[in-house]
Amino acid sequence: MDDSSTPAPLVASRRGTQAGRGCVVMQVRWSDVDLFGHVNNAAFLRYLDDARFTLFPRMGVDEVGAMTASLLVVVKHEIDYLAPIRFRQEPVVVEVWVPRLGRSSVDFAYEILDGEGPDAAVALRARSRMVQLDRATHTPRAFTAEERAVFEAYPGEQPDLRPW
Repeated sequence: MDDSSTPAPLVASRRGTQAGRGCVVMQVRWSDVDLFGHVNNAAFLRYLDDARFTLFPRMGVDEVGAMTASLLVVVKHEIDYLAPIRFRQEPVVVEVWVPRLGRSSVDFAYEILDGEGPDAAVALRARSRMVQLDRATHTPRAFTAEERAVFEAYPGEQPDLRPW
């Protein structure tokens, strides 16, 4: 079994279950599973981060991987765990889209699907808010037109999260 801490996604595409969603297929690793026999909540958060960086690889880095003058930092996560995922050979699918784009902040929405088929159940639904900061001052910096265009390529509705 591959037990690496950062697996490469199997597939990344623009074809999610709904228009505008990016889609990343990922393998469940043995190290993702906790004593209860299912994927641990921290591992799910890593799946969200891995999918977001797969679809948006230039967040805070340039085309050769060097740090840029901006930082895109997470300021909030909301996660609804809807069903457990156990260790298995079949991959999970992480869908990512952008339901809100502000001047210097962006929301990412996610669904983790229990498999690749059209009838795959939603195991997790989440939203993350990120704010772009100037690296030197650590104050919010507005997105450029080019940065906005990248996010605008993945439009969608707010995720249907359960209220507190």
